Amino acid sequence: MRSALTFKMNASTEEEVREHLLACDARFTPPLSTRVDIAAYAKKIRDEAWTFEAWNRRELAGLVAAYVDPAKRTCFITNVSVLDEHAGKGIATRLVGACLERAEAAGIDAASLEVSEQDDAGLRLCARRGFRAVEKRAGSVLLRRATGDRAWP
Repeated sequence: MRSALTFKMNASTEEEVREHLLACDARFTPPLSTRVDIAAYAKKIRDEAWTFEAWNRRELAGLVAAYVDPAKRTCFITNVSVLDEHAGKGIATRLVGACLERAEAAGIDAASLEVSEQDDAGLRLCARRGFRAVEKRAGSVLLRRATGDRAWP
């Protein structure tokens, strides 16, 4: 039976975000749990970020979280994750697009995110969405996209 996904914004609870991040932990390069305390990160996301979510019934199948600073007119995408069984279906692309559309509507001028140099799929997604490398860091690349760089999303 094929899943019917629904897309929402800011609908998840802290527990749902935590469970999703734990389920996606190994999909991150390197694993998310080696870089952050997942429970604390889930709380921070729920308390401070805009979330763009793909739901398979009651399961959080995909999540994009972004910290938005209206005063600086910037957006930092802190998380892009999709459960294994939903990977490769364009969910991350759609959620990042929803985030960029909402950011533009809120008057945000630029969006950025950091991606592991080894995350080929993540780097391809960012390139398709008009992000460009602005800084290399230890094992990762900081990518940025301004609204003038390319039509949003």
